[in-house]
Amino acid sequence: MNVLYLVSRLRAGGPSNQLRNIVDNLDEQWDPVVLTLSPEEGATARPEFEKAGIPVHSLGLSRYAGLVLAPPRLRQFCRALNPAVVHSQGIRPDLLSSLFLSGIFRVATIRNYAFEDFRSKFGTVQGTLMAWLHLAALKRMEAPVACSETVQRKLVEHHDFAPAVVQNGVDAGTYVPAGSDDKKRDHRQDLNLPLDRPVFISVGLLIARKDPKCVIRGFHRSSAANEGVLVMLGDGSLLEECKREAEAGAGDVRFPGFVENVAVYLQAADYFISASRSEGLPNTVMEALGAGLPVLLSNIPSHSEILKRGAQAGRLFDLEDPSELARSIESLLYEEETELRAAARAVIEDHFNASRVSQEYQEIYRLAIR
Repeated sequence: MNVLYLVSRLRAGGPSNQLRNIVDNLDEQWDPVVLTLSPEEGATARPEFEKAGIPVHSLGLSRYAGLVLAPPRLRQFCRALNPAVVHSQGIRPDLLSSLFLSGIFRVATIRNYAFEDFRSKFGTVQGTLMAWLHLAALKRMEAPVACSETVQRKLVEHHDFAPAVVQNGVDAGTYVPAGSDDKKRDHRQDLNLPLDRPVFISVGLLIARKDPKCVIRGFHRSSAANEGVLVMLGDGSLLEECKREAEAGAGDVRFPGFVENVAVYLQAADYFISASRSEGLPNTVMEALGAGLPVLLSNIPSHSEILKRGAQAGRLFDLEDPSELARSIESLLYEEETELRAAARAVIEDHFNASRVSQEYQEIYRLAIR
């Protein structure tokens, strides 16, 4: 039976990675087909999907052309494919699915709490309007699914809307520890990282919601700044501000930008830091844990949701508090590293692996054929 995965684009990053996790672990009864609404821009995961043998099609429409042309073309595509399930993610796919694909069993993954995320991206007025439109679309679906208990809790508390929950996961075969000191050393040589100093890493967009300046300030205020290195993977609107922040301190802070070999960087590192102000259930944190990295995380509900599965795997620090982050860094440096790394890896193997995510979604798909 065909499952149509409807997305805006296959941008390289968390949502596309989560989609791959689902598709790669499907049972034989399901035939996945991906349909994008718009042409790819910038870094895209589409070649990886196609290399894996996953059919990918596109309506090839801009946002504005899609307002008029997407509904009839989408219905035509579905008539030809005859999917048992349409599984969408993102505001445009969810709106189209909810309004124009009635009669098909519709699943929608809710990857953030829109009333926070959209407001931070688009401003209060536009973001709030978009969030209400998205919520209305989700309520029309047969199976709306939140990516975390945190997102579900916010929707219940503020909107009396209780979607199911399938927590995000990562490919436990891709995000793995280096396996040996020699391999870790080789990675560091390839990445031009010091061989004998602690390496801290942060991965994500350099935007206000991620609060990367807090990461830099916390690192500078810790004793690790005297001997360690902080690697800030990613790009974004705050890049130049972050560089100025880095230059203002004495620590070694590096900005490789957007990279495709995130897993290699994680294997080369010792610790992971996120100071994010809001998340659904962050892929980067789980990828770091999969690589066996102890994590230092801002005390927000989604980070707590992960660490409650393995408190030994890291530390929570007060939100927007660089001094508390500095103290947490120093506390972690005194812990037994072998035990920390084992605890980090266990969180992924036992709770947040990709196979579990796919199986839970397939149980939802089976509701369509009962």
